[in-house]
Amino acid sequence: MEVRVVRVSAVLTFAAFASLLAAQTPPTTTPQTPPPAPAPAPPPPKPFDVSGYADLYFQHDFGQTRGSGSVNGRWYDTSQGVYKLSAVQVDISRTPVSKTPFGFFVSLLAGPNATTLASTEPGGINTYKDFAQAYVTYLAPTKFPLTLDFGKWYAFVGYEGLDSRTQDNYSRSFTFTSLEPDYMVGLRTTATFTSKLTGYGYLYQGYNEVKNSNSTIMEGLGAAYAFTDKLTATLQGYYGKESNSVMNQSGTFGGIGFPTPGESWVTQGNLVIVYQKNSKDKFAFDGTQARAVRKGSWIGGAVYYRRQQDSHNAFCFRIDRAYDPNGIRFNDGELLLHSFTATYDYTINKNLTLRFELRHDISDNPFFNSDSGPTTQRTTLTFAQILKF
Repeated sequence: MEVRVVRVSAVLTFAAFASLLAAQTPPTTTPQTPPPAPAPAPPPPKPFDVSGYADLYFQHDFGQTRGSGSVNGRWYDTSQGVYKLSAVQVDISRTPVSKTPFGFFVSLLAGPNATTLASTEPGGINTYKDFAQAYVTYLAPTKFPLTLDFGKWYAFVGYEGLDSRTQDNYSRSFTFTSLEPDYMVGLRTTATFTSKLTGYGYLYQGYNEVKNSNSTIMEGLGAAYAFTDKLTATLQGYYGKESNSVMNQSGTFGGIGFPTPGESWVTQGNLVIVYQKNSKDKFAFDGTQARAVRKGSWIGGAVYYRRQQDSHNAFCFRIDRAYDPNGIRFNDGELLLHSFTATYDYTINKNLTLRFELRHDISDNPFFNSDSGPTTQRTTLTFAQILKF
């Protein structure tokens, strides 16, 4: 009996000792890594986004006495010899998201640029000029991003535009000035099919028309394709009936500004190519060609090179060619125009950019204003300030 008690006691003692060793020995398995913390939720979209700019410039025309005449053939920089406010624009917008799919964009514009923009508007220059853009946006619940914009928006044709904050040069090319539309009113659709391909569709009143100059609707199609992350090409085109027989306030007909009355079926195509070689060097091309039945045709193009040297300094060079064989765009008979432009930007801070621009224009026929009468060449020097807020 004593032997059995001793054995049982020995077994219990050994078991207790083994348990103690196990408790002191670290585990051989690696503990699991705790799951990562969930990503913070994106901030809710702003109810409204407000921004804008003011555009001021002084321009010297070497062929004219200070303030004696206009710089004709240009669009937004037609004054010389005087310091001038060109535009003040305020943008108010709301970007649509999946939870709130409706948004809007309004550009309120004041200054001479507003008058220039509406100069051929069939509804009258002063009727709609304060609203450079005004449209509502709907983000459709589709498998691929699809947006629909309805209202007034800047034209889809061309590389340049009205907004001075986004331009490579200060002055606009002859191609933009008279060969491409500025704004349209109607329905615009944008569909992002893949990371490389975006499609566009348009139904609108006409070339620079809030009030339709005739009873038809224009149609447009386009596509942008990113060949690489550096090279993108955008092809756009439109077709429809333009103009009428009622003279607008600029003395031309329809929003398209034809010099002779009567409707005409118009077809226009446009190709824009942008090559962002690296963070500093960008090359671009803008080419357009159009035909108006029983009136004529026009063709033009511009090439650009922009060098963003650093956060403060940038340079841009542009060569432009615009051909108006039937005199329906510059309203001065057959005309072939060239321009050579060099622009230097000095960005002081995020709110102020100074621009210095030297430009030389050439015409095959006497066209440019000068003290001695129409001439075939013109040189201008411009100093501009773009204040952003």
